[in-house]
Amino acid sequence: MNNTTSNKLQPSLRLKQVLAIAIAAISPTTSIFLVYGAGLSSAGTGVFWAFLIGSCIALSMAFCYAELGSEFPGTGGAYTIVYRALGRPFGFITALLFLILGVVITASILVSAATYLNSLLPFIPVNWAAVVMMGIVTWFSLERIGATSWVAMVMLLIELFVIFAFIILAFMNRHHPISFILSPTTVNAHGQSTGITAAGLFAAVVPALFALNGYDWPLYFSEETYQPRKILPRAVMIAVLASIVIEVLAVISSTLAIPNLADAISSSAPLTYIAQSSAGHVGATILIVGVIIAMFDTGLSGNLAYARVYLDTARQNSWPYPINQFFLSINRHNVPKWGFVFLGVGNAILCYFTSLNNLITFTGVMIVTVYLLIALSSIVNRIKKRTSEQRFRMPLWPLPPIIAIGGVILSLTQQALGDLIKTAVIVLVAVVYWFAYLRMRQDHAKTDTTDPALPS
Repeated sequence: MNNTTSNKLQPSLRLKQVLAIAIAAISPTTSIFLVYGAGLSSAGTGVFWAFLIGSCIALSMAFCYAELGSEFPGTGGAYTIVYRALGRPFGFITALLFLILGVVITASILVSAATYLNSLLPFIPVNWAAVVMMGIVTWFSLERIGATSWVAMVMLLIELFVIFAFIILAFMNRHHPISFILSPTTVNAHGQSTGITAAGLFAAVVPALFALNGYDWPLYFSEETYQPRKILPRAVMIAVLASIVIEVLAVISSTLAIPNLADAISSSAPLTYIAQSSAGHVGATILIVGVIIAMFDTGLSGNLAYARVYLDTARQNSWPYPINQFFLSINRHNVPKWGFVFLGVGNAILCYFTSLNNLITFTGVMIVTVYLLIALSSIVNRIKKRTSEQRFRMPLWPLPPIIAIGGVILSLTQQALGDLIKTAVIVLVAVVYWFAYLRMRQDHAKTDTTDPALPS
């Protein structure tokens, strides 16, 4: 059964709304407050260099996403790109990675938001607060995308005001010269200053990539965007450049404003420690309120894309029939109803039972695995279609995908073995499922591989 036309979403978004969703999904404020501590712990003051390397990889990846997204626009985003460029087995690997990411990332962000809320109001339990936030996120997600995008835009403006205020305050209250970050150092267990190894530096690159991730989010709203082939590549490039500038500035200002490196590295919330030093108790409290708003906005904006990926996988009959029908369901607001319910329940369970703080590196490994597939897709697609007339063509090809592939592989070699094994198991399950089930289904082979018609 071909479901590609009966479940088509309707266009209602323009550049500024898609861009607001993308930058809110990246959320420079959320990203920095989530991963700065992990980066500082691995690379010391070399966290700046980790973000710089991550920025080069992110920019290279954005070129790949923009070019492929202009040729293969579809609600599945990365999933659509990979299965169209590399084939269905690789596409399903991407789909399964997104299925896992969808019920992990939003929960981890909301648990972090609830943890900051608890620091201000200790009588509010962290896990229950995160569950309530997930309920509100699900409610907003089930509304019309146009209205939801405006909510995301308003909260994004608040977030940007907060992060720029923090950057300015940190620069005004810096404790170190610029050489403090140019020559990376850390503090060992004996409190002695020591240099950073290449392994420690590249271990911090994956958290940096996690922080910068989200610039591809416009691609998941292709059906709901006017002139997607023109607008979406532009939105991807603007989003990645904005995230790089803001996050690198935040890392530089934060690191220069560290009063004591040993205390910052040992702190469970080093940016709160830096904020209190730079802005005092009242200023830090205002900042934390802004961080909570930013994290909620990130959870909302990030959540919006995953159900759309599930919808696109169901259109391609990627699951058993009942699950396909489940993910294909569209409500009266023209959004994937049961996909968001699935995300709401899955994330709420994790919010209640798990702290999730240790999952940042695991989700980072899954994200960069998707990056690897996208970069390979850009190379394969150019080779297969030398005369292809994409609306957007990346400059300096093939340098961007080569930089991305090299950076991703080098970063993966420095990640925890457990995180690599978990991701490898997910990939293996996807491969087994493909050969044991999907490949054997004759009706799957006959399914139309095109996405709903999109305006040029």
